[in-house]
Amino acid sequence: MKLVISLKVKLLISSLAVAAVLLLAASLGYGAGKISAQSFVIAQAAAETNKALQNFYSDQDRYPSAVEFENSEIMLKYLSSFPLPDFPSASCPRSFDYKRSDSQNFQLSFCLPSSSGAYDAGWNAYSNSKPAVN
Repeated sequence: MKLVISLKVKLLISSLAVAAVLLLAASLGYGAGKISAQSFVIAQAAAETNKALQNFYSDQDRYPSAVEFENSEIMLKYLSSFPLPDFPSASCPRSFDYKRSDSQNFQLSFCLPSSSGAYDAGWNAYSNSKPAVN
């Protein structure tokens, strides 16, 4: 028995296959673009937060404690937006981690879902100690 498929059916099947491929490509592109945008936002926020921490130090002769860093009332004096953006994912359960070992030293770690600019995917950090006195 010979199976005969009409031209219209062949055209419909090929159109559906092309549409499925295009939908898959668009979906993958959207996901990659979203991750790239999140990484850019996190990296920018980290750079701005580093500047804010330096300004805090200039005002207070110390870096904020972890409790102060979590306090919006305090940090909004130095940042235009707080709390910091958070985009949890499998590779980055949180976007930021702030630690202060003493009043003169801090580490602001930030996790990027993909590389962005000079930063690699995964955890990156800004750290600083008391600036040298000239």
